[in-house]
Amino acid sequence: MSWELVATVLGSVSVLVGAVVFLGGAIGLLRFPDLYVRSSAIGAAAGLGLVFVIAGAFLLHPTWEAAPKVAVAAILQFASSAIGAMYIARAGFLSGAAPTTATRYSQIEFTTGPPTDSTEVTRDD
Repeated sequence: MSWELVATVLGSVSVLVGAVVFLGGAIGLLRFPDLYVRSSAIGAAAGLGLVFVIAGAFLLHPTWEAAPKVAVAAILQFASSAIGAMYIARAGFLSGAAPTTATRYSQIEFTTGPPTDSTEVTRDD
């Protein structure tokens, strides 16, 4: 078995796994109940899915010139998708997007239950 065959199979599987992760994120975007869970799902799918696709594309056509670009792209994608999803959720919270009723604890407000205008900020340490 040659290296080219192994790289082609692994690259194809990696691209397919990335596509499945993207599909899972898209389904989560449609099915999850509120902004906070949706942003978490799409942030994870974007970070992990794109890294699988980039790694698979590299394995399908490996070159020394592409290796550092793939590494930098993967690192930046992991960081930016997580940070972006966090800031989207925070912006939604600050603009008053209501969480689902199943949400019981708000780490931003340090209280239990959904945020209200009259909620006093306390911390139980």
